[in-house]
Amino acid sequence: MRLFVAVNVDPALQAPLAAVQANLKTTAAPVSWVKPENLHFTLKFLGEVPELRLPALQETFRSSVAGIDRFTLSLAGLGTFPPRGRPRVIWVGVAQGVEEMRRLQGRIDDTLLPLGFGREARPFQPHLTLGRVRDVGRLDALLTYLRGAEIGQVGQMQVRCVDLMRSKLHPAGAVYTRVESVPLSEEI
Repeated sequence: MRLFVAVNVDPALQAPLAAVQANLKTTAAPVSWVKPENLHFTLKFLGEVPELRLPALQETFRSSVAGIDRFTLSLAGLGTFPPRGRPRVIWVGVAQGVEEMRRLQGRIDDTLLPLGFGREARPFQPHLTLGRVRDVGRLDALLTYLRGAEIGQVGQMQVRCVDLMRSKLHPAGAVYTRVESVPLSEEI
């Protein structure tokens, strides 16, 4: 099964994020837009994992999150990967909660390493993928829009849990299902 570790977006933020996507869609750029109900922050992509490894993975996943306190994330700003040249990914950034997300991701990365899940080569930059570019040759209107876009705070959410997610690829897009959800600690 194809798995990843994520913080899923609070359902209350789906409509404001869909509005941001709707504005971007006016450029008619060839982008595959992420469905609002699928929006999430990927903390670690695990790839194909044999089902027989799932119990050990779940146990280690639970321990990776143990003792981490809940925190607030605020979403603001638009960007692309790569940041220069022809973009492949359009994202909304994190204004508040960046360090907390980095600590959480680092802890998950460190804890899963002994199970054979290597570290990401690039430094972790918390972001919410809104869409993936299908054709880099027809992006002039999108790039012009992004250069002039002033996207302030889109919203805030409390990060209360981290999810182990399964991804099934279909022609109409990926379908995500929660395998396990591990709550973060409540601050005392």
